[in-house]
Amino acid sequence: MITYSDESVLPRPVEALPDYANARSRQTLVEKLKAAFRLSDEAATTIANAVVDPAEVRKTIGEPSDPGVEEISVPGGTLLGIRTSVWARKAIPDPRNPRILPARRHPFAVDPGTGSEESKFRPIPEPKPRDAGHPEEPELCVEIESQHQLVWASQQASKYVLADNDWRTSIASQGVMEAVWLVATTYDHQDGMGAVTTLTTVEGSSRLTAVHSLLKVRSADVPYEDQDAKLRTLYRKLSERFEAGGATGEDQIALRCERIPALILVGFRRHGASTTGFATAVKSMVALRHVDPPKPWGEGPENESLADEVLDELYRQGLISATKRDYFAGSCTRAEAKAAHLSDDPAIRAAQITELFLTRDPQTVQAIRIAVTSQSTRKRITPKLMNELATALILRAVADDPSKTDQIRRYLKHAYGKAAHREKWSGTDRTTEQLAEEAMKEVHQSYASSNITEPGSASLELGVRAAYPLIVSGRLNADRGTNNNAQPDRRTPGEVLDVMRQRPQGILQLAQALKDFAAGRPIRAVDDKGEVRQLADKSGDQTVNDIFLREEYPPAGKARAARAGETATDRFHNRVNDFARAMEQLTVAFQAVSAVVGDDGRPLVETAGVDRKQCSAWRSELDQIDEELVIWGRTFQRMYQAATPPDRGQFDDDNDQPEPDADVYADAEDWETEAAAASSN
Repeated sequence: MITYSDESVLPRPVEALPDYANARSRQTLVEKLKAAFRLSDEAATTIANAVVDPAEVRKTIGEPSDPGVEEISVPGGTLLGIRTSVWARKAIPDPRNPRILPARRHPFAVDPGTGSEESKFRPIPEPKPRDAGHPEEPELCVEIESQHQLVWASQQASKYVLADNDWRTSIASQGVMEAVWLVATTYDHQDGMGAVTTLTTVEGSSRLTAVHSLLKVRSADVPYEDQDAKLRTLYRKLSERFEAGGATGEDQIALRCERIPALILVGFRRHGASTTGFATAVKSMVALRHVDPPKPWGEGPENESLADEVLDELYRQGLISATKRDYFAGSCTRAEAKAAHLSDDPAIRAAQITELFLTRDPQTVQAIRIAVTSQSTRKRITPKLMNELATALILRAVADDPSKTDQIRRYLKHAYGKAAHREKWSGTDRTTEQLAEEAMKEVHQSYASSNITEPGSASLELGVRAAYPLIVSGRLNADRGTNNNAQPDRRTPGEVLDVMRQRPQGILQLAQALKDFAAGRPIRAVDDKGEVRQLADKSGDQTVNDIFLREEYPPAGKARAARAGETATDRFHNRVNDFARAMEQLTVAFQAVSAVVGDDGRPLVETAGVDRKQCSAWRSELDQIDEELVIWGRTFQRMYQAATPPDRGQFDDDNDQPEPDADVYADAEDWETEAAAASSN
């Protein structure tokens, strides 16, 4: 039993409970609700049975032609609500509480019933209008597989809420002091069981979850129990013990919790030409409430909710199909995706989701803006937000521990560079071999031309697609901050991937990452020919990690990792790296000279200067180096201009290793050696 002896706030005084309203009083309210708000008989009955004082609610409504209600402004219209008290045992917390959205196990990641308890069933889907033809009507409908799924989902939500946002201590002492928001919701069973309607929270689930825990009520049983007589007896006996002075501590908690303040949403008026429906308006109201404390949803749940609304808005506007919406939402299994002619490869799905959120298509951008602004006060749709929303959906294919998934979320949202937002590209179903072949052609063309700075759409798609396996497998990380961080290279994953997709060896490595990940094995490193590298002692294949990728693919002008071996190509590679390091050191030394400050606070180089003869000698050396660098670059370009584009089949998977055609394009280091020889001649 929970004790509350440590509470420093005096408990709120209790009073006897009123009698449970008789059937005639409740039926009269049913008729008024139907006349005033066009509610269905089931919804009106549910509300009438839940309110503590039906007569008071009838008085509040007044004339059905002009009902007295509270008006709540939301994007797209005005919600209508009635403030009253309801019996806690006549309402249930939302079984898909938004706080648990990031922790849900989606079918695309784990087939329902095949994993742990968290994936026993599919997640409860989003509430939808009860009548699809009239989305403005103030009722919601949730399709569930069975009563067992609702019980499971309610238990999962309750477990999470009580661990993350436990209100029981406060509510036991003070009762619920702020109204919970309720909507009449019908649960439609797919197993043939009749539909049930009950009041369900759209906000305040943590409070009602705490109340049900204190009252020892199993939330999922509420819609299925016909308990009017039982409740009438329960409330009468509680009141009798209180009035007789024999109420126990548990009785006093029950007297505080049996009734809760509520705002029951009973109507919606649209603005002008707005297409917003009741379901979206309710989500807007809830999202706007949770922008600020007392308990913010946090980045994960917020982005999950926003991403779901984006998919719904795109579907409403006919920009994606219902099948695509479920696919991107992770609501279908991989087998179901394949049967619908969609890829069951999570990396391909990730690239397609990324394209959806990074697209520059005006209709899609506008739909995203409508969805986001209906759920939050954001004014600008930024690239950062688009990365975060895409990441929220992509990670629904991951079934790792929540803490690991949260780390992947922090890294993956930095995996899409500026080019992915700026350039036009598509998330296609091409195989890894086909995509890598096209990307390699683009890289060759960019090397051969002085006018091409961006290789092209295939290399972009390859980089975006490969981000998924590299980051999910922990082979590429984002900046881990300053504490215990041996990561001198502070580039984002997107910047590293941008370098990789613009180099021949990088194309080969990205392709290898996709193939190894799909095969369920560690991602192996490849050399310039695409062959899997061996460890120094030849004991096995070398695998990639964050440090390796950053050293092997530094930004332009920076030195690559030293290469082991004594071939001419290895020696040439290492001398080029020595030169790159020397250039870095030269820049550091030059800046250090300028940083020396004299007694007057001015840099000495500005007041004293440097020996003119020294400066002339240095300039002469730099001029000579500059002339040679121009020649080296031109030779490099000529080598690619003379090269034939790669033949199809270069990336065919034979023993899972690419087989480059030496006649089509040579080892990058080989033609670098030839370039050096040409410049010396």
